[in-house]
Amino acid sequence: MLKWLTEDAEKQLRASASSSDSFRNTVGSAVEVLIGRTFANAGDVEWKLKDKHDRGGYIEMTGLLHNKTHGEELPVAWLYPKKWNGRAVVWLDDSGKSALYNADGSVKPAVLKLVDAGATVLGADLLFQGEFLADGQPVKQTRVVANPREFAGYTFGYNHALFAQRTHDVLSLVKFLRTAKVGSHPNPTSVVVAGSGGTGPIVAAARALAGDAIDRAAVDTGGFRFGKVLDYRDPQFLPGGAKYLDLPGMLALGAPHPLWLAGEGGKLELISDAYTAAGQATQLTTFTGELSQKEAAAIEWLLK
Repeated sequence: MLKWLTEDAEKQLRASASSSDSFRNTVGSAVEVLIGRTFANAGDVEWKLKDKHDRGGYIEMTGLLHNKTHGEELPVAWLYPKKWNGRAVVWLDDSGKSALYNADGSVKPAVLKLVDAGATVLGADLLFQGEFLADGQPVKQTRVVANPREFAGYTFGYNHALFAQRTHDVLSLVKFLRTAKVGSHPNPTSVVVAGSGGTGPIVAAARALAGDAIDRAAVDTGGFRFGKVLDYRDPQFLPGGAKYLDLPGMLALGAPHPLWLAGEGGKLELISDAYTAAGQATQLTTFTGELSQKEAAAIEWLLK
C-alpha cells in the first residue's frame, strides 16, 4: 500500500511538469519549504573588503559577505577585470573559493579565460568549506544536537540541514550581486552560477528558488540523488529531498532559464518536459561528451 501511494504521488508530480504554473505551485512550493528560504527573503547582504591587489588585467579582492538579516558570513574571492563586460560568474565547487586557484596560488586557466573575456568571477567558501575548516579537511558528518538517542528529528526538526544552509549561502551571493554595490562599481547586468562536485546539486536548488535573479546556471550533478543518501549525517542529506521528484525536480524548476547540465546521462525526460512546457526547450543544454572536455564545454557555454 505504501509503495502504491508513493508511486501514485510521483506520477501526479511528474504529470504536473507539463504545466509550468502547476509544477511551480506543487514542486516549487515544496522546495521552498525544504530549503527554508527563498530569494525574496535571502536577506540584506553587504561586502567587507579585506585585501585588494592589482594583477595587471584584473583586480583581485578578498573579504567577507555579511548577511545582516540572518547573521551569516561568507569568505569570498573576486577577480574583477579592468575591462568588465557586466557579467558576473559565481564559480563554486567543494573546495570553496580555492576553486579559482591552482595549488601554487595562480588562477586556474578556465577561470582566467572567463576573466580575460571580461567577466567578474567570484569564488566563495560555503558553510564548512575553506576557511570554515580548522584542519582543511572536508566535512564527512554533519553536526547533531546533544542527545544520546540517534534520531534525525532531534536535529532536523529544529535546524536546517547543511545542504539547505549552503543553498542559503548561494542565495546570499546572488542577492548581493543583484542589490548591492562594491565602491563605484555598478551591479552586474548578468549573473551566472556554476557548480560542480557536491556543490552542483546545491546550485540546482538555488537555481530552483532564485527565479530570474540567476540568468544562467551551469550544473554538474554527478548523477546525485537525495534518495541514495543513506546517512542522515551525510553533508548532502536533505529531509524530504527525494520526495518531490528528487534532484531532477529541482532542475526542472529552473525552466525557462538557460541551463547547462552535466552528470545526468540520459535521465532528462522530466527536465526536458519542464523546458518544453515553458516553451524554452532550446534553453536546456546537456553535456554528453568526454569527461576531459567537460570543463571546456562549460566555459564555452558560459561565455555565450
